[in-house]
Amino acid sequence: MTAAPEMAEFLNEEFLRKLEQLRILAQRGIKGPARGEHRSWRSGGTLEFLDHRRYQAGDDFRYVDWNVYGRLDRLFLKLFQSEEDVTVHLLLDMSRSMAAGGPPKFLHALRIAAALAYIALANLDRVGLYTFDERLREGRPPERGRQAYAGLIRDLIGLKVEGRTDINACLSAYAQSVRRPGVAVILSDLMDPKGCEEGLNALAQRRFDVALIQVLDVEELAPTATGLLTLKEVETGQTRKLTLDGDLLEAYRRLVGEWLAGIREGCLKIGADYALSETRLPFEDFLLDYLGTGRIFGRKRR
Repeated sequence: MTAAPEMAEFLNEEFLRKLEQLRILAQRGIKGPARGEHRSWRSGGTLEFLDHRRYQAGDDFRYVDWNVYGRLDRLFLKLFQSEEDVTVHLLLDMSRSMAAGGPPKFLHALRIAAALAYIALANLDRVGLYTFDERLREGRPPERGRQAYAGLIRDLIGLKVEGRTDINACLSAYAQSVRRPGVAVILSDLMDPKGCEEGLNALAQRRFDVALIQVLDVEELAPTATGLLTLKEVETGQTRKLTLDGDLLEAYRRLVGEWLAGIREGCLKIGADYALSETRLPFEDFLLDYLGTGRIFGRKRR
C-alpha cells in the first residue's frame, strides 16, 4: 500500500499556516539561550548568519534587521548559527499493521512527521527521515533549511506500507549507524510482540534524546464490535474466530491498559518522552498539546 496524500496537501497554504502556528508554539515553549530562541541557533553575536524570523514580543531589539524593516515595514530578527547544532531523526514505522484504522495509522503518522520536520527545519535544525518494518530502510540523511522540506515531503508520500515489524532490531541498527546523535522521534503503533525496550535502550545508550509517539486507532484502544467475529493478523495473515462479548471486551481493555502502562514505564526508565496519538484526533490538535509541554524541541540537549 502506497501512502495516500498528495504532495499538495503538505504544501498548501492552510496546512503551512497550521505549521507556522505550531512552530511559534514550539519556540515559546523552549528555554534556550534567550527568550523564544532555539538551542541550535541564537540572535546576534559574531556567529555565522543563517536566516531571519519574525519579531516576537520580548525579543531583543538589538538583533532586528532594520534594512529588512525599511523594505517590508515589518520587524525581522537576524539568526546566527551557534556552536550547538541539533539533528532531529524521524523514524517512521511503515510495517503492514500501520495500514489499519480509519484513517489509516500510517497517514496520521505521516502528517505528524511532516509537521515536526517543518518545525525543526524552520528552527534551523537538521532533519533526517528513515523508515522501518522488519528491517531499517534507506532514508533521507539529515539536512538543514526550509528548502529541504519539499524533498522530504516527496519521500514521505512515496512510502509504502509493507513487511512485518521488528522495532528492536531496526532501532538498534539505526543507533549504531549514526555518527551524530540528536533527537530521535519514533512514530509507530508498537505492534511488535517482542516490544521496543531493547531498541529504545540502544538509542539512549548512544546519547539520543528519545521521543516515542505511539499511533493507534480508536478500535484498537476500545473496540465496539461484538458477536461472532473473524480476526485477521495483518502482518502474518493468520485468522481466528471468536465470540466477542462484554466480559471479553473488558479483559481486552484491561490488557491494553497494562500494555500501554508498560511502554510508559519503559520510557520513563531511560528518560524518553512518550505520547499516545489516537487517529480520530486531528494531528494539529495532538501537536498543540504535545508541543505545549516543551517536549522534543524544548528538551535539554545532551
